[in-house]
Amino acid sequence: MKKNKGNIIQFPKLRERLLERGIEALQAKQYREALRFFYEADDIEPNDPEVELSIVVCLFELGELEEAKQRCQLMLQDGRGDDIQLLQIYLSILIHLQQYEQVEETVQAALQKRALPSSVREHFTRLLHLSQKMSEHPLPFSDNEDIRLLTESENAADHMKVIEQLENEDITPILPVLTQYLTDESYNPITKTMILRLLTLKQVRDTVTIKKFGDTMTVIPAMLDESIETHFAADVLQLLEHHLASENPSLYEIAAHIWLRYVYILYPFSPTQTSCKQWAAAVHTVACQFQGVSIPIEEIAQLYHVSLEDIKPLCKKLYEIEEISYLK
Repeated sequence: MKKNKGNIIQFPKLRERLLERGIEALQAKQYREALRFFYEADDIEPNDPEVELSIVVCLFELGELEEAKQRCQLMLQDGRGDDIQLLQIYLSILIHLQQYEQVEETVQAALQKRALPSSVREHFTRLLHLSQKMSEHPLPFSDNEDIRLLTESENAADHMKVIEQLENEDITPILPVLTQYLTDESYNPITKTMILRLLTLKQVRDTVTIKKFGDTMTVIPAMLDESIETHFAADVLQLLEHHLASENPSLYEIAAHIWLRYVYILYPFSPTQTSCKQWAAAVHTVACQFQGVSIPIEEIAQLYHVSLEDIKPLCKKLYEIEEISYLK
């Protein structure tokens, strides 16, 4: 053991253990717990850029935006940490705070003084244009309230109402908020699908990134083509209709609902690339269990000419989606 700062006794590698536990908590989205560990590590050895950045991320996720903003400003002034990464986080905080004039000033300074990768420069230029438009034509107060609801409420049903209202609005000023929403894995995948379809409806031609279920995809909403997913979904429905529609219409309706909901929530990602028969058998199985229909899974597999090993993992995926498919 060694002494540090008066009579405070530090155990060997205490800081390393604190950082490990902080990172584990951060990855588990336990932001309050992670913040505690990072604060303790910072007390032992202040001004470590990685620790300070981790603290900012935790504060941001916890909604403590003003403190996160102040810490970012100090780090930028002192030149600590990854300049571009820190700048992007700082801009995200300003956007969440709706401080668009500061966004404009910060981006202009970055474009004039810094050597930026072309992709970052393009993104900042687009952000500058949007911030200028927002500063010149701010949203009405009621719209600002809606945006706060979208970014601060934990109720997905509230988010859905706001997104539906945006269908009849000019969404250009709030594109940064909407695109950030798509990358935040804490938000409901249903509302992410709604936002992505909203961007497609509005013919947004900027590149956006969407994260769902641990996967990441970059798309241009205006160029999205749902035809492949639609054809595949229709083929599965056709198989379900063939086996269920006449014999048990109510079971067919449930099966169709389960399948279409699964495809919708997954969008723009596609179902696991297996055969239509395997997916139809899995949906049939899950529908029977939801409906209380007693039929051996082996019999369903035989009906579609597939194996149990083929459909069990697909059933698991369907159950996982069902658990999060109801807005809270």
